[in-house]
Amino acid sequence: MSERIPTEQDLIASAWELVPTLAERAQACEEMRRVPSETVAEFEQAGFYRISQPKAYSGYQMSPEVIFNVAMILARGCPSSAWCMALVSVHNWEPGVMDARAAEDLWGEDPSIRYSSSYAPLGKLRVVEGGYRLSGHWEWSSGSEHCTWVMLGALLPKQDDADHGGPREQIALLVPKEDCTIIDTWHVAGLKGTGSNDVVVEDAFVPEHRVHRVSAPSHGAFGGGVYDLPFANVFGLSLVSQELIK
Repeated sequence: MSERIPTEQDLIASAWELVPTLAERAQACEEMRRVPSETVAEFEQAGFYRISQPKAYSGYQMSPEVIFNVAMILARGCPSSAWCMALVSVHNWEPGVMDARAAEDLWGEDPSIRYSSSYAPLGKLRVVEGGYRLSGHWEWSSGSEHCTWVMLGALLPKQDDADHGGPREQIALLVPKEDCTIIDTWHVAGLKGTGSNDVVVEDAFVPEHRVHRVSAPSHGAFGGGVYDLPFANVFGLSLVSQELIK
C-alpha cells in the first residue's frame, strides 16, 4: 500500500505544530551554530524535505511555493532552522531539472539524502573525459552539518582561444561530502544556527551528468510544471521567504 501524500494544508498544520518546539530550541540552535539533530528529524518526519522532490524518489513533487509557505511559519519559532529547511528543500527540487542520472546518484539507495550548497562561481574546473576535475574554496554553505552532498558553483572554461566574446556560463556541480572538507568558519552575530560554513574541494572528479547549467531549461526527466520554473527565481525566493512574515 503506497504512502499517503500530505496536502499543502497538512504540511502547513505540521509547521504550526512545530513552532513552539522550535522556539524552545532556538537559543540552543544558535549556541550550537547548527540545526539540532532533533529538529532535522522532525522536519524529515513531517515531510518538509520531500515537498518538491520528484515522486520517483519518494517526493511529493509540489510547487516550491509550498516550501516558502512552510518556511514562513517555521521562522516564527526559529529563523535559523527555517532558513536551512527552505534551502535544503529547494535543493531537493533542483535535481528534478537536471539529468535524471544525478537524482539516481543522489537518491538511488536512500531518498532521504540531503545536500547543502554554495552557488558562487568560485570553483576552478579542468575538463577531463566524462566530466570535470573541480577545486576551490566556497563560503556560506548553510546546513552543511546535516547534509552529505554539496552543490558548488563554477564557470565553464572557455572552449578554445577564440571563445572570449561573451560571459562564461555559470554552472553548479553536485559533489559527495567525502570529496569535500568543511571548514568551521561560521562565527557570526545573526542566524548562527544555520551552520553556513566554508567548503574546500581539491581536484574532485564530477561527471557531466551531475552538472546543473543554472540558466538552461529543465531536462524534463520528471515531467513539466514544477520543474519548468526558473532556478534563479526559485532559489532566490527560498532565501527571502522567512523574511516575509515581518
